[in-house]
Amino acid sequence: MDSIFGTWRSRYIFLGALIALVQPAEAQEDPYFKDKTIRVIVGSAPGGGYDAYARLVSDHMRRHIPGNPQIVVQNMPGAGSLVAMNHIANVAPKDGTVLGAINAAMTTQPLLFPDRTKFDPRKMNWIGSTLREFHIGLVRAASPVKTIEDAQKIEIPVAGTGGSTSTYPSIANAILGTKFKTVQGYQGTAQGMLAMERGEVDGVMGITWASIKATQAAALRDGKIKLVTQFGVRKHPELPNIPLLLDSAKTPEDKAALRLVFSSQEVGRPWVAPEGVPPQVVAILRKGFDDTMADPEFRADAEKRKLDLEPTSGKELQQVVEDIFKTPPAVVERVKPFLAEAQ
Repeated sequence: MDSIFGTWRSRYIFLGALIALVQPAEAQEDPYFKDKTIRVIVGSAPGGGYDAYARLVSDHMRRHIPGNPQIVVQNMPGAGSLVAMNHIANVAPKDGTVLGAINAAMTTQPLLFPDRTKFDPRKMNWIGSTLREFHIGLVRAASPVKTIEDAQKIEIPVAGTGGSTSTYPSIANAILGTKFKTVQGYQGTAQGMLAMERGEVDGVMGITWASIKATQAAALRDGKIKLVTQFGVRKHPELPNIPLLLDSAKTPEDKAALRLVFSSQEVGRPWVAPEGVPPQVVAILRKGFDDTMADPEFRADAEKRKLDLEPTSGKELQQVVEDIFKTPPAVVERVKPFLAEAQ
C-alpha cells in the first residue's frame, strides 16, 4: 500500500509542478505600476538644472520599474520648491504615483522655519538623488566684484530665486560681512541668469556647478561669467582654485552656522515621495531609481546632455536628513534670523 500511495503522491507532486510551469503568467498578479502614470513634480521653473535632471531621469526610469508606467514631468515653481514640497506632502496621493524632484534646501526648511512648512522631511520617503551638489557664486564679467573680499567692500545686486540663491547671500552677509543685495522674485536660476545677462543684476550666488556646466558652458568658456566662491563644506574636484566661502569664517561658531546652511548640498538633486506611501511601493521606486543610475544607456544620455552624476540611494538620503535634524539648537537659533530675511 505504501508503494501505491507513494506512486500517486509522486504523480500529484509532478502534476502540481507541471501546472506551475505552464500557468505562472496567468496566475501571477500584474505589477503594481502596470497601466499607471507617475507624475514628477519639479519644484522649479523649466530650463534650470533641477528641471534638466528631472527630465533626464524621467526619460529612462520607466524601463526600470515593473509594469513600465508612463512618467510625466510637471513644473511647480515657487519659494525654492516650498510650494511643490507642501503639495507633495499634503495634497498628492500617497500611492507612489506622484514624486517630487525638489530643491535640497527643503530638508532644512522645517528645522529653520517650522511655521512656514507643512511637512517633516524625516517622515517623507526619499527615493534617491542624482547628484551631490556644489553651489557656486558667480558674477558677470563687468562686475566690480571678483572675490569674496571685494564683496565685503562693494555692494552688488544678485538674483534671488528662492532656495540657495536667496539664503546663501543672506548668510554670507550676516556671518562674513559681505554686501550682496538680493533682488527677489525670479522664478528659477534660468531666469536669474537671464537677468544677469540683461544687466539687471551682477550675479547669482548659489547656482550649482552642474547647472553652470549644463546651461552656461559657453558663457563660462567665453569669459562672460566669473566664478567667485564655492558655497559648501568641500570643494568640487574640478574647481580646486575657487575658494570655499567656509574658509573665510573666522570662528568655530561661524563655521558651524555656515555648515548647517550648506548641509543640504549632501542631499543634492533629490527625488521624494509623500509620507504614507506603502513600504513595498517605496522599495519598488527606490530600486527603479538605483537601477536607472546604473544603466549604461542612462549614463551615456547624461554625458550627452552634459549632466554630471554622483548618485545617492534613498536609504542614504534618509540618514542624511536624520543627521541634519541632530544639529545643536544653539546653531539653529543663530542662523534663523539671518535666513528669515532671505525668505
